[in-house]
Amino acid sequence: MKKLSLIVAAMFSSAAVAHPGHDGVGLFHHMQDILPIVLAVIIVGGYMLWKKYH
Repeated sequence: MKKLSLIVAAMFSSAAVAHPGHDGVGLFHHMQDILPIVLAVIIVGGYMLWKKYH
């Protein structure tokens, strides 16, 4: 477990800075580009689950 946590920490620390030309920092610096799609999937999925059980 300790070895796995070290590997994960190394992966995230090396990818923590966005590439040049972006305002964001971190792995999710493109989130503003895909956020509308993610929200639509969450809303539609939630509606489908609500319809199924109500």
